[in-house]
Amino acid sequence: MRTTTGVNAGQQFRPVVMNKITLAKRVLIIDDEADICLLLSGLLRRLGYQPTCAHFIEEGRQCLNAQKFDAIFLDLNLPDGLGFDLLPLIKEDQNEAKIIMISAFDGQAERRRATEQGADYFIGKPFTRRSVETALQTIQV
Repeated sequence: MRTTTGVNAGQQFRPVVMNKITLAKRVLIIDDEADICLLLSGLLRRLGYQPTCAHFIEEGRQCLNAQKFDAIFLDLNLPDGLGFDLLPLIKEDQNEAKIIMISAFDGQAERRRATEQGADYFIGKPFTRRSVETALQTIQV
């Protein structure tokens, strides 16, 4: 896509080229299972998103401090703690980011706690392409 800046007498024409990658929405995946990260990041790339993966809460915290994300897929159980532990940080520092909790523990208690603590959506594992697409459409990312 090319757009132009204003051209006045004596000014040189300078096209502005928009890069699709920089316009892609950034998504952080925080999950300790390498297969889940690989599967989800591949799906997100095909859907036009720019995914980043982290496997620990601390690694996720570093990613959150380094850049802004449009959406965050956050696993409930991580090797160094619970995904719930990151919710306050995300809500404070990245209040525009939508949070999708993902977990094999897909009970009403987990879903309720996720919602009460600020998650925008909850997907039980194993998830499907359709459930990921539905989540992204529902939260409008």
